[in-house]
Amino acid sequence: MLQSKFVLYIKFNGCLIVLLVGFFVVVSAHRWLMQMQNWSAYPFVAGLELRNHPVVDGVFQIVWITAVASLYQALWLEVELLLYPIGFMLGLEVLLVAAGDVIKRWNDEAEDCFLRRGQDGVVWIALLAYFYYTLYILKQLFRTKNRKSSVPPGATGYPLVSVQ
Repeated sequence: MLQSKFVLYIKFNGCLIVLLVGFFVVVSAHRWLMQMQNWSAYPFVAGLELRNHPVVDGVFQIVWITAVASLYQALWLEVELLLYPIGFMLGLEVLLVAAGDVIKRWNDEAEDCFLRRGQDGVVWIALLAYFYYTLYILKQLFRTKNRKSSVPPGATGYPLVSVQ
Protein backbone atom coordinates (compact mmCIF):
# COMPACT_ATOMS: atom_id res chain seq x y z
CA MET A 1 0.00 0.00 0.00
CA LEU A 2 2.88 2.36 0.79
CA GLN A 3 4.42 1.78 -2.61
CA SER A 4 1.16 2.51 -4.40
CA LYS A 5 0.83 5.81 -2.50
CA PHE A 6 4.37 6.71 -3.53
CA VAL A 7 3.61 5.81 -7.15
CA LEU A 8 0.47 7.95 -7.07
CA TYR A 9 2.41 10.84 -5.53
CA ILE A 10 5.09 10.69 -8.23
CA LYS A 11 2.48 10.43 -10.98
CA PHE A 12 0.66 13.41 -9.41
CA ASN A 13 3.88 15.42 -9.68
CA GLY A 14 4.13 14.37 -13.34
CA CYS A 15 0.52 15.46 -13.93
CA LEU A 16 1.26 18.77 -12.21
CA ILE A 17 4.14 19.30 -14.63
CA VAL A 18 1.84 18.45 -17.56
CA LEU A 19 -0.72 21.00 -16.35
CA LEU A 20 1.81 23.78 -15.72
CA VAL A 21 3.74 23.29 -18.95
CA GLY A 22 0.47 22.81 -20.85
CA PHE A 23 -0.80 26.13 -19.47
CA PHE A 24 2.48 27.77 -20.47
CA VAL A 25 2.15 26.34 -23.99
CA VAL A 26 -1.45 27.61 -24.35
CA VAL A 27 -0.48 31.10 -23.18
CA SER A 28 2.55 31.12 -25.48
CA ALA A 29 0.42 29.90 -28.39
CA HIS A 30 -1.99 32.79 -27.81
CA ARG A 31 0.92 35.23 -27.77
CA TRP A 32 2.28 33.60 -30.92
CA LEU A 33 -1.08 33.99 -32.70
CA MET A 34 -1.11 37.69 -31.80
CA GLN A 35 2.41 38.05 -33.20
CA MET A 36 1.50 36.23 -36.40
CA GLN A 37 -1.18 38.81 -37.18
CA ASN A 38 1.57 41.34 -37.79
CA TRP A 39 4.62 39.11 -38.26
CA SER A 40 6.16 41.43 -40.85
CA ALA A 41 6.80 43.92 -38.02
CA TYR A 42 9.27 41.41 -36.52
CA PRO A 43 12.36 41.40 -38.74
CA PHE A 44 14.94 38.63 -38.35
CA VAL A 45 17.67 39.88 -36.05
CA ALA A 46 21.09 38.45 -35.46
CA GLY A 47 21.97 36.63 -32.28
CA LEU A 48 19.88 35.00 -29.61
CA GLU A 49 16.90 37.32 -30.12
CA LEU A 50 16.04 35.15 -33.12
CA ARG A 51 14.22 32.86 -30.64
CA ASN A 52 11.53 35.54 -30.22
CA HIS A 53 10.74 35.81 -33.94
CA PRO A 54 7.21 34.51 -34.69
CA VAL A 55 8.40 31.90 -37.22
CA VAL A 56 11.00 30.43 -34.87
CA ASP A 57 8.56 30.67 -31.98
CA GLY A 58 5.99 28.74 -34.02
CA VAL A 59 8.43 25.89 -34.56
CA PHE A 60 9.19 25.83 -30.84
CA GLN A 61 5.44 25.83 -30.09
CA ILE A 62 4.89 22.74 -32.22
CA VAL A 63 7.76 20.93 -30.51
CA TRP A 64 6.52 22.00 -27.05
CA ILE A 65 3.03 20.69 -27.81
CA THR A 66 4.55 17.39 -28.93
CA ALA A 67 6.69 17.23 -25.79
CA VAL A 68 3.74 17.87 -23.45
CA ALA A 69 1.65 15.25 -25.28
CA SER A 70 4.50 12.76 -25.00
CA LEU A 71 4.82 13.40 -21.24
CA TYR A 72 1.07 12.87 -20.86
CA GLN A 73 1.32 9.59 -22.74
CA ALA A 74 4.38 8.58 -20.72
CA LEU A 75 2.44 9.01 -17.48
CA TRP A 76 -0.48 6.86 -18.55
CA LEU A 77 1.34 4.26 -20.65
CA GLU A 78 4.35 4.15 -18.29
CA VAL A 79 6.91 4.26 -21.09
CA GLU A 80 10.20 5.85 -20.05
CA LEU A 81 11.23 6.72 -23.62
CA LEU A 82 8.36 9.22 -23.84
CA LEU A 83 9.86 11.24 -20.96
CA TYR A 84 12.83 12.42 -23.04
CA PRO A 85 11.20 15.02 -25.37
CA ILE A 86 10.06 17.33 -22.57
CA GLY A 87 13.40 17.07 -20.82
CA PHE A 88 15.19 17.88 -24.07
CA MET A 89 12.95 20.88 -24.81
CA LEU A 90 13.32 22.36 -21.34
CA GLY A 91 17.07 21.82 -21.52
CA LEU A 92 17.20 23.60 -24.87
CA GLU A 93 15.19 26.54 -23.54
CA VAL A 94 17.39 26.74 -20.44
CA LEU A 95 20.49 26.71 -22.62
CA LEU A 96 19.11 29.53 -24.78
CA VAL A 97 18.16 31.64 -21.76
CA ALA A 98 21.47 31.05 -19.98
CA ALA A 99 23.53 31.82 -23.09
CA GLY A 100 21.45 34.94 -23.76
CA ASP A 101 21.88 36.18 -20.19
CA VAL A 102 25.64 35.60 -20.25
CA ILE A 103 26.01 37.45 -23.56
CA LYS A 104 23.82 40.33 -22.36
CA ARG A 105 25.85 40.68 -19.16
CA TRP A 106 29.11 40.69 -21.16
CA ASN A 107 27.70 43.47 -23.33
CA ASP A 108 26.57 45.50 -20.27
CA GLU A 109 22.87 44.99 -21.06
CA ALA A 110 21.95 43.40 -17.73
CA GLU A 111 18.57 45.15 -17.62
CA ASP A 112 17.47 43.01 -20.60
CA CYS A 113 18.39 39.71 -18.91
CA PHE A 114 15.76 37.09 -18.14
CA LEU A 115 17.25 36.44 -14.69
CA ARG A 116 18.02 39.95 -13.47
CA ARG A 117 18.24 39.23 -9.74
CA GLY A 118 19.93 36.46 -7.81
CA GLN A 119 16.64 35.44 -6.19
CA ASP A 120 15.17 34.76 -9.63
CA GLY A 121 18.09 32.48 -10.42
CA VAL A 122 17.68 30.54 -7.17
CA VAL A 123 13.94 30.01 -7.78
CA TRP A 124 14.64 29.02 -11.39
CA ILE A 125 17.30 26.48 -10.34
CA ALA A 126 14.95 25.04 -7.70
CA LEU A 127 12.16 24.62 -10.27
CA LEU A 128 14.57 22.99 -12.73
CA ALA A 129 15.80 20.61 -10.03
CA TYR A 130 12.19 19.69 -9.15
CA PHE A 131 11.32 19.15 -12.81
CA TYR A 132 14.32 17.00 -13.69
CA TYR A 133 14.22 15.05 -10.43
CA THR A 134 10.57 14.22 -11.05
CA LEU A 135 11.44 13.02 -14.56
CA TYR A 136 14.29 10.94 -13.12
CA ILE A 137 12.05 9.31 -10.50
CA LEU A 138 9.38 8.62 -13.14
CA LYS A 139 12.01 7.02 -15.37
CA GLN A 140 13.22 4.81 -12.51
CA LEU A 141 9.63 3.92 -11.62
CA PHE A 142 8.77 2.91 -15.19
CA ARG A 143 12.03 0.99 -15.53
CA THR A 144 11.37 -1.10 -12.40
CA LYS A 145 7.79 -1.78 -13.47
CA ASN A 146 9.01 -2.92 -16.91
CA ARG A 147 11.62 -5.19 -15.34
CA LYS A 148 9.08 -6.74 -12.99
CA SER A 149 6.66 -7.40 -15.82
CA SER A 150 9.28 -8.82 -18.21
CA VAL A 151 10.29 -11.66 -15.86
CA PRO A 152 7.89 -14.62 -16.01
CA PRO A 153 6.17 -15.51 -12.74
CA GLY A 154 8.19 -17.91 -10.64
CA ALA A 155 11.46 -17.13 -12.42
CA THR A 156 13.98 -14.80 -10.89
CA GLY A 157 15.74 -14.00 -14.15
CA TYR A 158 19.13 -14.61 -12.51
CA PRO A 159 21.55 -16.20 -13.22
CA LEU A 160 21.38 -16.04 -16.97
CA VAL A 161 24.04 -18.71 -17.30
CA SER A 162 24.49 -21.41 -14.67
CA VAL A 163 28.04 -22.59 -14.10
CA GLN A 164 28.63 -26.09 -12.77
